[in-house]
Amino acid sequence: YLLMDVLLITQPKLKNKEAHYICKLFEVGLKKLHLRKPSYNALQISRLLDEIPDHFLPSIVMHRHPKLVADYGLAGYHHADGEEVRSFSGTTSRSLHTLQDLASIHEDLDYVFFGPVFKSISKNGYEPKVPLDKIEEVIAEISTNKTRPKIYALGGIRRKKISTLKKTGFDGFALLGSVWGHSDPVNAFRKFNQSCSHSLCH
Repeated sequence: YLLMDVLLITQPKLKNKEAHYICKLFEVGLKKLHLRKPSYNALQISRLLDEIPDHFLPSIVMHRHPKLVADYGLAGYHHADGEEVRSFSGTTSRSLHTLQDLASIHEDLDYVFFGPVFKSISKNGYEPKVPLDKIEEVIAEISTNKTRPKIYALGGIRRKKISTLKKTGFDGFALLGSVWGHSDPVNAFRKFNQSCSHSLCH
């Protein structure tokens, strides 16, 4: 069976003791963290990165501050909408929001986020524009291309939705609200990871 990849995106605001939480999340099995803090500058982000032990840095993907990828030896860079794809030693990825964009991926990307697939947990009024069966059709179509990027679902992902995402053809998913919305994000993530193993073993 194929396990799905589970990624986590940081909250947009800096969180109290965030570096501590990030380390704990890696310790309980997080494989990749997307560091996305749109309203913070590179210096503020580097202070956060300075608090994270070196051995976790290659598992962190940067949003918006490409220079930090090389400075800290990070996993890669996630491009914003409309941002020209740069080449990095690590992974390159971006977010897509329309089926048309998904159907016509021509850039050389390792993976893309596609969403929202369900009603968002962390953003009010952020709801899916596309039914899952349509997404399933497009993923099936582009999957004839063996070099296509991996496709990760984004938006409103709860534990009971995992098998649906698998059926739709997603390679994995990115979490945000369903982890950071909890008083104990580490435990919330651990449970997610466990149910991911359980629901994808058939």
